[in-house]
Amino acid sequence: MSGDLKDLLRNYEYLLNRLYEKVPPKSGTAEYELPEPQILRIGSQTVIRNFREIAMKLKRDPQLVARYLQKELAAAGKYDAGSGQLVLNVKVSRRVINQFMQLFLKMYVRCPTCNSIDTRLERKGRVWLLVCEACGAEQPVKPF
Repeated sequence: MSGDLKDLLRNYEYLLNRLYEKVPPKSGTAEYELPEPQILRIGSQTVIRNFREIAMKLKRDPQLVARYLQKELAAAGKYDAGSGQLVLNVKVSRRVINQFMQLFLKMYVRCPTCNSIDTRLERKGRVWLLVCEACGAEQPVKPF
């Protein structure tokens, strides 16, 4: 092999390795397990103690997920960033919260094109877009 070809191949391997270092690892499309919500009922309030953990597992801002839950439950509530808890001013069962979290996962996390969970939400003007980092698809989603 000539010296130029060896240098070119070495540079190609170097550039390829650099590319793989910069590309985020793919989470995959396998079944996605959400943590079981730790619920505490105080009078007519429901406290989700591990709410921040659930939101981080969904790769979404806890304030955004809290806003979604409050809208779907038609209930007032408050997310406490210090403790990572969500306090809802309504009695809600664990089953109902799990159903809404699975619906959130389907509508606002999972890519409808390739079924990947490597997505992010972007707001362009008044429209929310679900942008897939695996396949590049952009899908408008229902605002919340």
